[in-house]
Amino acid sequence: MKAHLIKWIIKTGSIRFNLFQLKTNILSYIHAGLAILVAILLNSCTHYYYVANVQSVPLFKEKNEFRISGSAGSGDESTSIEVQTAYSITDKIAISADYMSVKGGDAGSHNYGSGNYFEGAVGYYKPVGRFGVFETYGGLGFSNQHHEYSSFYSNQNNGTSDLSSLKFYIQPSFGFTSKFFDIAVSTRFSALTFNIKTNNVPGDNDLFNELNGLSTQIHPYIEPAVTIRAGWQYIKVQFQAEYSGKMIHEDIPVGESYHFSFGLYCSFGNRFKPQRQMKRTE
Repeated sequence: MKAHLIKWIIKTGSIRFNLFQLKTNILSYIHAGLAILVAILLNSCTHYYYVANVQSVPLFKEKNEFRISGSAGSGDESTSIEVQTAYSITDKIAISADYMSVKGGDAGSHNYGSGNYFEGAVGYYKPVGRFGVFETYGGLGFSNQHHEYSSFYSNQNNGTSDLSSLKFYIQPSFGFTSKFFDIAVSTRFSALTFNIKTNNVPGDNDLFNELNGLSTQIHPYIEPAVTIRAGWQYIKVQFQAEYSGKMIHEDIPVGESYHFSFGLYCSFGNRFKPQRQMKRTE
């Protein structure tokens, strides 16, 4: 009788211990899930103040060539539309220009950002063999942007801000171009500064301090990219994948970490025209 009683006590205690352990594990999983959910929600409300534009890689081969492209892009939070042009003014020197319009967030809940970006550049290019081209561009870009902030939990408006930015960059690239297919790799080294025009966020909170902190330093970036174009010699479909990485540690979420774009790329120049028959000379 005593032996049966001891076995029953041991069995009952084991069951209670297992139930307690199961309850503890379930609570741990719930806590972990809530932490992940909160992190995702907080990340989804992140405001970015820099979106990497499409890197211009025209792959010129000779003087008087012209390029124009239109593309749509997306990143961590943003969507964008962009128009680029480029022209080879000599057999070695080229110029380019860029316009981009960007928006992100939810305007309906007053938690969003939008802006416009303009850029101009001058560069050097050199054909390498039959298909290769080396290029290096240096440029200057500037943006204007507007942000509205609201609380995720209460949808309460937390103020607005207006900023401008200035970007200096140098961008070497190397690629191969042919009648039906182009591919290039490029890396842009950028230095970014901000000017806070208005900061209408209530003072003495993290957001207010983050905004003011943007203008206190230079923000350097390294941005490798790959560009692929396929189609006809006059018009091709273009895809570009770009990574935007900080070169120094920053606690402020300044820019998106990647940017993908897709669009059409048009090329004009003497070498794209049909070859005319040369008259025979005596």
